[in-house]
Amino acid sequence: MSKKDKQWEIIEKAKKILIDWSKDNDARIYTIHFIPMFDFSLEVYVFYESDNDVLQNLNNGISDNITTMFNKSLSDLGYMKYFSENIKFVFDSHENVVNNYEGSYFFRLR
Repeated sequence: MSKKDKQWEIIEKAKKILIDWSKDNDARIYTIHFIPMFDFSLEVYVFYESDNDVLQNLNNGISDNITTMFNKSLSDLGYMKYFSENIKFVFDSHENVVNNYEGSYFFRLR
């Protein structure tokens, strides 16, 4: 298995753990996108439904909990042994993608 395939395998496992956690904790995640960088650092884009959800979850600690939970999952799965610990989180909304990026996550993530 290539290093890049191994990276994606761990990311997908951690994503499943996070999605399950979010359902149990009413985090209301709309979707998540990952952008692995050439240096094996990682950008994690967490999208909520609305702009209001972004503000609410930043203020009530849900976004911090998501960051902590995902980083812990990656660590537990051995991600930090093989790849960069430089993981950046961006919290945004589907509403923003629709209103400012023609509904395209491709345009938003560029």
